[in-house]
Amino acid sequence: MRKVLSKVGQSTLEYVIVLTAIVAAILFAATQFIKPGVNRIYDETGLKLNDTATVFANKVGISLNTTGAAAGAAASGASGSGV
Repeated sequence: MRKVLSKVGQSTLEYVIVLTAIVAAILFAATQFIKPGVNRIYDETGLKLNDTATVFANKVGISLNTTGAAAGAAASGASGSGV
């Protein structure tokens, strides 16, 4: 004789399926609505930090190189080893 699944097992599976659907909806909402706002905040913060660093560098009297190639060339030229 075949064993029939109990009602408890069936309702547990239903709860798992509903919970999975809720988590999927939350993740979808996070990627569609929350992520752009967080990216905007990071962009604004980066711009403010860059502006502050520029003001500081101007007061101190140094030049900021924002490109990787220029920074690498400045670092190798500043070492003065010539090797």
